[in-house]
Amino acid sequence: MNAIFGIVLILSTLILTFTSPDTVMSAFLSGGEKALTLTLKLLVVYSVWLGVFKLMGKSRLSEKFSLLLKPLNKFLFGKVPSTANDFMSLNISANILGMSGATTPMGIKSIRELEKHPNTEYAIAMFFVINATSVQVIPSSVLALRTSLGSTSPSDIILPTILATLLSSIIGVLLVKTFIKKPKR
Repeated sequence: MNAIFGIVLILSTLILTFTSPDTVMSAFLSGGEKALTLTLKLLVVYSVWLGVFKLMGKSRLSEKFSLLLKPLNKFLFGKVPSTANDFMSLNISANILGMSGATTPMGIKSIRELEKHPNTEYAIAMFFVINATSVQVIPSSVLALRTSLGSTSPSDIILPTILATLLSSIIGVLLVKTFIKKPKR
């Protein structure tokens, strides 16, 4: 896919260079400027939420939250090690807040912890499904994008996002529970 994109980019740049050279340079400059502006705005949003999660870890609030989510995690993933449960809880809470990019480090740590233990294939599969379909109550990234692009009502997407992600999560969980069996303990 990258090769196809690269070829299309090179060919279109060459064609535009000969047909309308001023358009090529202005498109590159304005595209680069928009990309940089958007990156900086998203960086601020992610920095704030990662800071919140760091404070949660230092204040041991994440452990309390992990205990709160333990019954849900036990239902979804079965019996998992407590360190994996902590990382999974943080990952799920970050996804609920719509910070899908900020959840990556916690997701990787969760999988690494799960891989250290036998019979965790079911939990890993369920975790991937939960991660991919995660319920988002506050879609922070999309709200930040809509705001940065000048939307007059960026919060219009909250209810449709909640409904769509809830439905996709329910279907994903049901499919994993149907087709992948939990190991007997």
